[in-house]
Amino acid sequence: MPIVGKDIIESSLKNSLSPENNPKRNFVQSVELIVTFKDVDMKKGDLKLREIIVLPKPPEKPKKVLVVPTFQQIEYAKKAEPNVILTREELQKLQGNKRAVKKLARQNDWFLISAESMSLVGRILGPALGPRGKFPTPLPNTADITEYILRFKRSTIVKTKDQPQTQTFIGLENQQPSDLAENAIAVLNAIESKVSPSKIRSIYVKTTMGKIIKVPIR
Repeated sequence: MPIVGKDIIESSLKNSLSPENNPKRNFVQSVELIVTFKDVDMKKGDLKLREIIVLPKPPEKPKKVLVVPTFQQIEYAKKAEPNVILTREELQKLQGNKRAVKKLARQNDWFLISAESMSLVGRILGPALGPRGKFPTPLPNTADITEYILRFKRSTIVKTKDQPQTQTFIGLENQQPSDLAENAIAVLNAIESKVSPSKIRSIYVKTTMGKIIKVPIR
């Protein structure tokens, strides 16, 4: 049985998005789901999460994807319209250009890299990705990578670092609370597939600059 139902999540999201808890800003804020854990020792590696989840109700504005495909994959990559496509040669030209590399790391959410360029990306983009908690993800070896890229444009990630908690993007404040709740449930299902519900201490929802709202759990 899920630790919290969709109706409870939706009610908490409505509370989070209300004017008293979420004053209007001059930009569209992200909505995040925070989950904290108990009875885990992060130093001993009791809890390691890095799960990529396709959101069932993605926002209209997709996540920004940078792709370094093989020559055979380039035309298929273009069909998916990622934010950036770099050839291996274009990637090599970025060597030593710290400003351009930092800009790419800052402006993109996902970095999908062919196997043949993975070590090059690690050397050139890695120093800028690491501090931002971003990482390269391998492309499949098949030529047609269109759908693979499209999946990442509507995906989020659940990950833990050195603290017993996760903070995960589930959408934007201009989405319906019911859609955000569906996304939150998808994230919680992914977490519960890896972590016993008994180890979940608390759940919260919040917008980028809004108040943190606690979600009642069973």
